[in-house]
Amino acid sequence: MWNKPFEKLRRRMTCLYAAIFGALILVIVAAAYTFIWWEILAHEKENLVAQIYHEGEEWVESEEPPCSEAAMRSGKMLAYFVDADGTKVILNQLGQGEAGQEIMQHKADWPKEMNTSRLLRMQGANGVRYRYLAAVAPVIDGDKQLGRLYMFKNMEFYYYAAYKTLFLLLCIALVLYFAACYFGYWLAGRNIRPLSNMYAKQQQFTADASHEMRTPLAVMKLAVQGLQEDEDSRLSDFAKESVAMLQSESERLSRLTENLMTLARSDEDFLPVYTAQVDMTAMCKKVAAQMTLLAAEKRLQLEQAIQDNLIMLGDEMALSRLLIILLDNAMKYSPEQTQITLRAAKVKTHLVLEVRDEGCGISDEDKQKIFDRFFRVDKARSRSQGGLGLGLSLALAIVRQHGGSIKVLDNKPRGTIIYVKLPMAAK
Repeated sequence: MWNKPFEKLRRRMTCLYAAIFGALILVIVAAAYTFIWWEILAHEKENLVAQIYHEGEEWVESEEPPCSEAAMRSGKMLAYFVDADGTKVILNQLGQGEAGQEIMQHKADWPKEMNTSRLLRMQGANGVRYRYLAAVAPVIDGDKQLGRLYMFKNMEFYYYAAYKTLFLLLCIALVLYFAACYFGYWLAGRNIRPLSNMYAKQQQFTADASHEMRTPLAVMKLAVQGLQEDEDSRLSDFAKESVAMLQSESERLSRLTENLMTLARSDEDFLPVYTAQVDMTAMCKKVAAQMTLLAAEKRLQLEQAIQDNLIMLGDEMALSRLLIILLDNAMKYSPEQTQITLRAAKVKTHLVLEVRDEGCGISDEDKQKIFDRFFRVDKARSRSQGGLGLGLSLALAIVRQHGGSIKVLDNKPRGTIIYVKLPMAAK
């Protein structure tokens, strides 16, 4: 079974392969249809000119009309015989039907040069379309040209056959396209399998390592806490500083371990979801109140714009963690004496959360990477403030867990907006 990101990659690759195969199939079908139709038309043009010469010879010998009465009545074949100058009509076999009348009205479109042909496309007064292949050749008696003979062959049968052929080719193309889609899906899976296996092993290692680190870290924290609380120990100032440093780093490693385990579970869709009604108004105000103290320490002002009666279905603990991550991240990148704003409001059927800061902002290039794990815009500053580069990755996992979306916007004239949109009903 594929990991969700790799399944999405496989589908995108399948769509790309399907588009390429589909384009190739359409080009082949179009080329085949055009070639077949061109060959048929060229063959019919050649045959019609040859037929005119044959009918001309019979006229010289017995004055037999070029077209039979049955062919004229059905409109299958029509003829028009004039003298060499084209001023005198020797024989008119266009008949009294609408097809013959339309051909006569389009006399300017008839072929001009001898031994040439032309396809006539016409439409009658009643909306009926007529397609005739017209050709002209001389009628010669010995060394004398008696006149020029025009013959018109009804091409409706060929158009009907061409449409049937095109329909058959499209059906074959459709079958080939579905086969190509299946082949593309298989090919995409084969191409990304090595990458997926490597990722799975890395993921398993991260989850196993994080799990194994929890116990020794807990022991270290207890040991450090015991040293700090042991009043009988006579520790030097340097030893006390070292113990405090151990406590700080063990807490940092504990947070890193928990975050890695959470992200590993989210990758495998094992992130637990405890869906219940959550009073987001109360939660936002509670989290804002907690973070106001931290903001005051950093000489920042935390403002609230929280709408009343915001109720949604979701995981209360995860949503609270989401707010803390976003506010904490804004505080890390905000200079002193600036303002951070938390906004929560209902927009149609969604809850919108916004965290605005007045920091230096994020470049367009970094906006594409900010939710990547361990990515930090200002690495030196993040390390000095204890940043792990996992906060926004966790935020993204929580938002996706609730079927929402998160994006980064510019806060004019300066700063950044983290914009979160969550459905008010559980998904």
